[in-house]
Amino acid sequence: MSKKDWTATIPTQELIEISLASNENLLCLKDILEFSKLDEFDLPENVLFLVCELIWLDSSVLLILRRDMTDPVFYDKEQKEVVVSETTLKSLMTLMLAKTSAMHDLNSFGYSVSLL
Repeated sequence: MSKKDWTATIPTQELIEISLASNENLLCLKDILEFSKLDEFDLPENVLFLVCELIWLDSSVLLILRRDMTDPVFYDKEQKEVVVSETTLKSLMTLMLAKTSAMHDLNSFGYSVSLL
């Protein structure tokens, strides 16, 4: 195996939590867009851009998980860890980092996608 073709493992529970969080975020982001349609609610343009960015990021995370985890390869018999390719891991890490940054920016404007 060359250096370019390495693989890693991710805990199965972590992938499930990432998927659930992305789905939850998409619901909240959709609600923010729905509120922006109301006449008395004016969503600032910069916040709208962040909401759109977060929708794209969460959708991309879910797309990667669906595409690459349709037939997962498990590292162990207990199925506690999933083997992922370098490309998948780098893509997920990049998207999650971008999501964290965009969420921080959204929070700084007084908006949140948290259900709590």
